[in-house]
Amino acid sequence: MGSAKIQAKHQVIPSELKQRLLSLLAQGFSHLIAITAVDRGDHLEVLYHLGDLNGRVEHLSAEIPKSNAVLPDISPLLPGSLFYEREISDLFGVKFEGLDSQGRFILPDCYPKEAPPPLLREVKPESVKEYISQAQSCEVQAFTQPAPLSPESVVVPFGPYHPALKEPEHISLVVEGEVIKKAFLRIGFVHRGIEKAAESRTYLRDIFLLERVCGICSTHHAWTFVEAVEKLLDLGPPKRALYLRTLVAELERMHSHSLWLGLVGYWMGFETMFMWVWGMREAIMDILEEITGNRVHKSFVTIGGVRRDVSDEAVKGIARRAADFEKSVSRVLEEIVSVDEFVERTRDIGSYSLKQARKYVTVGPVRRAAGDPYDIRKIEPYGAYGELEFEVVTADRGDVYNLVLVRLKELQESARIIQQIAEKIPSGNPVPQRYFMGTVRESEAYARTEAPRGELFYYVNSNNTHTPYRVKIRTPTLPNIQLAASILEGATLSDLPLIVTSIDPCFSCMDRIQVYNAATNTSRTLTLEDLLAEVKKRRVRK
Repeated sequence: MGSAKIQAKHQVIPSELKQRLLSLLAQGFSHLIAITAVDRGDHLEVLYHLGDLNGRVEHLSAEIPKSNAVLPDISPLLPGSLFYEREISDLFGVKFEGLDSQGRFILPDCYPKEAPPPLLREVKPESVKEYISQAQSCEVQAFTQPAPLSPESVVVPFGPYHPALKEPEHISLVVEGEVIKKAFLRIGFVHRGIEKAAESRTYLRDIFLLERVCGICSTHHAWTFVEAVEKLLDLGPPKRALYLRTLVAELERMHSHSLWLGLVGYWMGFETMFMWVWGMREAIMDILEEITGNRVHKSFVTIGGVRRDVSDEAVKGIARRAADFEKSVSRVLEEIVSVDEFVERTRDIGSYSLKQARKYVTVGPVRRAAGDPYDIRKIEPYGAYGELEFEVVTADRGDVYNLVLVRLKELQESARIIQQIAEKIPSGNPVPQRYFMGTVRESEAYARTEAPRGELFYYVNSNNTHTPYRVKIRTPTLPNIQLAASILEGATLSDLPLIVTSIDPCFSCMDRIQVYNAATNTSRTLTLEDLLAEVKKRRVRK
């Protein structure tokens, strides 16, 4: 569970796509997990992955010629599909009929319209770099649609670099006075082409690449990819390895939620909460470093098991320390969330309904805060979760206040899960005798895990080689950010940082740097090696 080899797909022609979708929606498959495009050589295959609340997953497959890559827009049926479609439009060149052109979504604005989409198989990474480096400017457009709504409205650009953002993101805000009337999102400022890079690396090397999609939930990225690969290989890891993977995953959840809680305190002006929670978080970071040797990218999960064992005594010690951490969390619950100023600054801020959460196919605490017990650990158990008892924490309405409560209570549940792992962990050797370096026969599989921010989805396609033919990643932020754009409407500018932070977005880290030389009127894209060399030169000059 949590992953499966894709044995059957519902084949559909484009003209019948909406009708087949309606049929699956009527059967309870109301959650659009992701849309995946695969270059099959002479044509494109577009897969619609749909799930229900019982862990069942169905896959709709539409094949279209590259020369006329056109599909109907399904966002009127499933509004949450909008960003999925725009992503595929940018990266594969698929046109969705009925979808208004809103400019670039992930690719930089300077990527030439006549250039081939970068994720087509025949497009080489070097040519993508060349297209971008030839551009004089990659400035983002102020807005992507005719924005002013009335004579009183004004467009205010927010980002991509702003003190209220921990990572680059651009939002065009249409405001009247202090009130936000409309928000247009433009992502992609930290897009690094990892899916393209995964096609040229072995499965083992891809684990280290993919865990760098996110520095906070790196284990979940490695684990989700490995889950899919193990299904392709019909390989079941040792039971002890499943327990140890679950242990590190829950520690990672505690670290991530603590980091988020501190940021919420910071953006609401409650700096005491920020310092308090981040101080507590160090205990979890210390445990992760002791287990894996690393605080950020743990490199713990591997194909067929884990990279190192953890003794039973160490696991029991971790459970005791996690219990101490849980007591500190309980203290935060009692002493912070009941403070009048905290309640006033978070309750009814960024509020949304369960209907909205489902409409935008949100995941994780964002969805559970609105009352939906959607948690992959329960509905499609993986790792050791099927043998552990824990509560799926929900609230009765979505807003910043309930998101804080949900995450605080999930911290307590994580400590409870770790306690059970210490009591139930089986014996055996969780480390493979040798690391997997072979080929993977032709097939396709999906995997999904409950990362700290919510459902993380991977699709892996193999073709009898040492490298994947296609790796698709759908992170929790992509669906959740659509909801954020919606609930910003009607909010005030002063609430913007808190509302954006409330969904716990991750726009990932570094992607590209472009340098403009005013003297020669030229620009170029720096690689990491170029940047380090330039820094070294400057140090020598000093």
